[in-house]
Amino acid sequence: MWHTYFYIEKMKKFYSEVGKKKWAFVFAYDIGDEDLEEIESWMYSLGARRQDVRKSERIILDLNKGFTFSNDELNMSLVCISDATSEEEWWNTVVHEIDHLQHSICMYYGVEHGSEDCAYLQGELMRLIMQGLHK
Repeated sequence: MWHTYFYIEKMKKFYSEVGKKKWAFVFAYDIGDEDLEEIESWMYSLGARRQDVRKSERIILDLNKGFTFSNDELNMSLVCISDATSEEEWWNTVVHEIDHLQHSICMYYGVEHGSEDCAYLQGELMRLIMQGLHK
């Protein structure tokens, strides 16, 4: 499994104006059976319930799937992407999960869904992930 941690630094407008903390997320992919214990640990540390963890484990071992789990109290999310049948399907899943991540963050900071700020955040999330993939 490959994973990296990100803090969303560029979107200062979100957290500085409302006095809330920065959001962070873990992005993980290339997940196999041997990684489920670590995924489970991350989810429990984010406050996931047992049924959420079990559902996520079933999803992540299937092809062309992913999940995003967020905790507003911790300002943290976990984004996991399964293996895919093609590069196009993999990117389709990444974009889909970025939308869920962006939605959670916008709701937390009170940013209107569909606004320019929300669109900028979505672009920043993609930029961060691309940066991490190139390392």
